[in-house]
Amino acid sequence: MPLRLERGLKRVGIGVGALLLVAFALTRGFTLILRYQPKRALSATRTLFGRVLNPLLLWFSDRFDLDQSVVYHIGRTSGREYATPLCVSPTPDGFIVPVAFGPDVNWLANLRASPVARLMHKGVTYAVEAEVIDADEAVRSAGGSPACPCWKELRVQDFVRLRPVDGVSGKTDRPDPLVESV
Repeated sequence: MPLRLERGLKRVGIGVGALLLVAFALTRGFTLILRYQPKRALSATRTLFGRVLNPLLLWFSDRFDLDQSVVYHIGRTSGREYATPLCVSPTPDGFIVPVAFGPDVNWLANLRASPVARLMHKGVTYAVEAEVIDADEAVRSAGGSPACPCWKELRVQDFVRLRPVDGVSGKTDRPDPLVESV
């Protein structure tokens, strides 16, 4: 193998390794922030997700058919419809959503003010009603064990149960809602 090619491959390998290391460090950093929830770091993380990552996730899921669950809810002061991508676990009586960023998130305040929302899960849109529940009730609803390992790892204490109110609503022709910050 020529020396130039060998050096080039070595640089690519170092670059890929560095990217993987940064991705791992960011993931662990977000996990620690969500687990211990220090005020400043949690606020910065909410802003990053709400302004950058959520819109990107919604854009990618629309264009590449990702199975990202999205809750469509009405703003408590604006009256606008917002879209928030969330981690959703199906249960026999509906869906469970962990409130990983703490109880002060905008989407949860909106659901408390107006509990009727829409949930798009795996391409199907459901009309749902939201109810805030604790960790014990979430585990019971999920069949006795956490539906997702992140519930324990992140020490999530608050959950939202989304119960379908009138079955499957199907696809809607509504315009794209605004992206809600976390």
